[in-house]
Amino acid sequence: MLWRRTRHRHAHRAPLRSRLAALAVICSACASISQPLDGSTAVILEVIDGDTVVASLSGITERIRLLGIDTPEVARDGAPAECGADLATDALSVILPIGSRVSLRREIVGRDHYGRILAHVIPAGSDRPSALTMAERGFARAMPIEPNTALSDTIERAVSSAKSARRGIWALCPTSDR
Repeated sequence: MLWRRTRHRHAHRAPLRSRLAALAVICSACASISQPLDGSTAVILEVIDGDTVVASLSGITERIRLLGIDTPEVARDGAPAECGADLATDALSVILPIGSRVSLRREIVGRDHYGRILAHVIPAGSDRPSALTMAERGFARAMPIEPNTALSDTIERAVSSAKSARRGIWALCPTSDR
């Protein structure tokens, strides 16, 4: 079809259209890199603390933050470690040993403000998110952050049970609530 020029050429829209098309291509490429699909597999490379690991995901090294929990902070930047930080880190190291394969399940928001992937990290051969195991064993507090709250109630119950039974950090640091 041939386009006829009219007195309303809208020439000013052409650069905008090409910019929008380029932006759409760039955004679709970024989305595939920054938000792994559910069920992505990864290999654990390092356990940073009780709620963060480093893993290889399709050959790319990524920091992954476990959804639904918070653990005591390790010593960092001159600040002392919080009570139970080493215990929580050691507990996650047992659940997710270096070299182990895991699958990732995302919820709604795929990354946090630090650029870490937000996901449920599930050890190979299991269907239990490691965050839930950490909560059940008493090494984590519940930390639901909207809108990623699919397991919030389950994790809250696990933390409550661990507190009552004084498991993990709740035996060592009974006032571990921040």
